[in-house]
Amino acid sequence: MRKNKDEKLYPASTTKILTALLAIENGNLDEIVTVGNEANLAPRDSSLACIDVGEKITLKDLLVGLLVSSGNDAALTIGAHIGRIVSGDPDMPYNQALDKFYELMNSRAAELGATNSHFVNPHGYHNKDHYTTAYDLALIAREAMKHEVFREIVQITYREYPDWNEVDKNDPTKKAIRYWVNKNKLLDKDSKEYYYPYATGIKTGYTSHSGHCLVSSATKDGMNLIAVVLKSTRNGQWIDSKKLLEYGFEHYTMYEPLKQGQVVATTQISNHAPEDSGMLNIVAAQGFRDVVAKEDVAKIQQNIEWYYTDENNQLHLEAPVYKGQVVGKLTYSLNGKVIAQSELIAERGIERKKAIIDMITPDSEGRRVDNTNKGRHYSWIATVLLLFAFINVLFYILRRKRRRRYILRRYR
Repeated sequence: MRKNKDEKLYPASTTKILTALLAIENGNLDEIVTVGNEANLAPRDSSLACIDVGEKITLKDLLVGLLVSSGNDAALTIGAHIGRIVSGDPDMPYNQALDKFYELMNSRAAELGATNSHFVNPHGYHNKDHYTTAYDLALIAREAMKHEVFREIVQITYREYPDWNEVDKNDPTKKAIRYWVNKNKLLDKDSKEYYYPYATGIKTGYTSHSGHCLVSSATKDGMNLIAVVLKSTRNGQWIDSKKLLEYGFEHYTMYEPLKQGQVVATTQISNHAPEDSGMLNIVAAQGFRDVVAKEDVAKIQQNIEWYYTDENNQLHLEAPVYKGQVVGKLTYSLNGKVIAQSELIAERGIERKKAIIDMITPDSEGRRVDNTNKGRHYSWIATVLLLFAFINVLFYILRRKRRRRYILRRYR
């Protein structure tokens, strides 16, 4: 289900999905990050994690502040930190580091196919040059959800985190507590109207220009779905997201016709060693698993192309065969379009039947040498040498016979 999927709109804090993805891909989540003056760039009227300049905090905890509390100060701190990492300059001024991060945001988005987007900050606070589309956000979210730590964080509904500077007003011996609360009502069990039991994330967003935004995800019967709603209303974001997810579960299914290592064919290898049965399993090098419309499952076509064939275009292999040798390709297509491919490989190695030269050639210690693994090149040379030796012996015998007849005639 889609509507205006490529319309350019303002993403607000759903931008932070991309910021988190870049932190996970380029940073060390256990590294201690010192919060710099970049955090003060966060507009005071925006959502904050309330981190302090000079505070030392792990990158993973910054991600919690980013995705759960939707802290713009956390976004800026992450952006400056990752900008310095990718530039290779740990002392780079924060404004230059942030510029480097924005370049990374746009290049990574383009790599993911999000080509109708442009990002100029790490948090999504309104800027007319900062925009994306519902489809682009879905691509970015899909990539982010591949990371376990991201999936873990976006499901957190509430987190208490000790303040860096302030102490508890009621107990000066203790630190004050920062409360990071997730605004995603699909995850909120106390929200009877909007709670969705299959929801697994992801990120809310709002500005007066963007309207209410929600990138959501859900898992049911082993199938993971992502829904994107932009420029919605306060209540519409939850209602529409649930409708999209329910539509997906009703009309789509998880299609997995092929697993990595699955046996696709079994064949008899010719010229194999006598101690080997010569039976070989051909297996899939890659698996295929994706969400497919239920009505399309019956339309998917499978085709196998063999690289070694006989006169009838059937698979034919001759030893030696090595483990992992590519012998063909399996393709799945829908309505003439390829949706998946996998190389077909030999499950094991099979040695060839030994030639006479292999059996009689000794090594330096007098042992017979198994030349099978030396390849056909050495077998070829050995065959030529045997043939040459045979011709020489035959020629020698013929010459002796002729000489003998000549001697007999002469002395009769």
